Amino acid sequence: MDTTAARLGDRIEALAVALENAGVPPERSAALLGSASAATLHALTLVALRQPPAPAGPRRLAVVAEEAVPALAA
Repeated sequence: MDTTAARLGDRIEALAVALENAGVPPERSAALLGSASAATLHALTLVALRQPPAPAGPRRLAVVAEEAVPALAA
């Protein structure tokens, strides 16, 4: 999923550059990028739903907590 997320993130960044280079007004660019971001989140949700669930043992819960709250990892 990390590869998919990175690839989709790269595409949103490329869209932002293309919109700026094309002279699209900032308000319109923001609306388009917001829609693209929402679509990306939906796509990543679908990817995550298709993956087999990870075991929810204590170690896995600690990893999830560290990812959700980076200060826990310190």
